Amino acid sequence: MPPRKRRELTQEEAMERAVKFSERYVERGPYEFFPEGEVVTVVQEGLAENERLYGYRYCP
Repeated sequence: MPPRKRRELTQEEAMERAVKFSERYVERGPYEFFPEGEVVTVVQEGLAENERLYGYRYCP
């Protein structure tokens, strides 16, 4: 049986998933977000774009 093809995410869906993922990651561990919100947003955008392009939230 061939692998199931994933539905392509929109930019908004991917960003929403990246934000939720990063928020859960911070909540579950001894981590906190970088103090400059712009940096956090750029990283989340990179995670979202990688998920859209490659199917995984590779670290940007």
